[in-house]
Amino acid sequence: MRQDGVTLVELIISMLLIGLIAAIILPLSATPFQAWAATRERTHLVGLADNALSLMRRDIHQALPNSLRVNANGSAFEMLHIAQAGRYRAYAGDQAGSDSLDFTQPDGSFQVAGPQSAPPAGSRLVIYHTGQVGADAYAGDAVITPASTSLSISSGNPQSLITLSSPWQFPFPSPAQRYYIVDTPISYVCQGGQLLRYSNYAIQSVVASPPAASTTSLVSPQISSCQFSYQSGTATRAGVITLSLGFSGQGETISILEQVYVPNGI
Repeated sequence: MRQDGVTLVELIISMLLIGLIAAIILPLSATPFQAWAATRERTHLVGLADNALSLMRRDIHQALPNSLRVNANGSAFEMLHIAQAGRYRAYAGDQAGSDSLDFTQPDGSFQVAGPQSAPPAGSRLVIYHTGQVGADAYAGDAVITPASTSLSISSGNPQSLITLSSPWQFPFPSPAQRYYIVDTPISYVCQGGQLLRYSNYAIQSVVASPPAASTTSLVSPQISSCQFSYQSGTATRAGVITLSLGFSGQGETISILEQVYVPNGI
């Protein structure tokens, strides 16, 4: 009489065959999953890089000419942010009530071209900042109004009137009759595996990383390397800042290098 079932030998052979098949199939099935996970992480890192570069690029394009500077070890850069800008009246016209900017003595008001919005609270007026000795806003030279001087604007068309709470004498006229209203310094600092943005702090003579008493926001985590460098512009070309960032996570690393041109028309 035949009994259904398997012998111990048959059971062992079956288990060995199943183990052999699993040893062949599992690595084959794991490779596509690992590739998918790596691609997903690299895509995430690229997204972090794109967001960080977009924000830095936007701020750089809104920087006061010649105000961009990098700290000693290249881990941070700073700029003065332009709230608004335009062209001032350099010469008094025949029209009654015309008010030009006087560079020979302190002047408390002058006209600018076109309608203008009200300046942000605490903003300061800058004319002909070159970053050189005697024309350096960071050093508190007379190219920038004191922090204690407030600005107001009476908007009109085709011209508006800027009034200073205390008259101020700017040392140098702008060849293009440009003025700038700046509201805050902005710094980008790589620190502790993060890229941080600082704003709303007082103008300082040197790059502080990080600056004290500031508003801090996280630009990007997962920073594995960071290096900034700046080549100032000349009379014939714009300045260039080089942004080099590395991003890492889940065993994946990407490196990004971008150069941003910095217009320095004053």
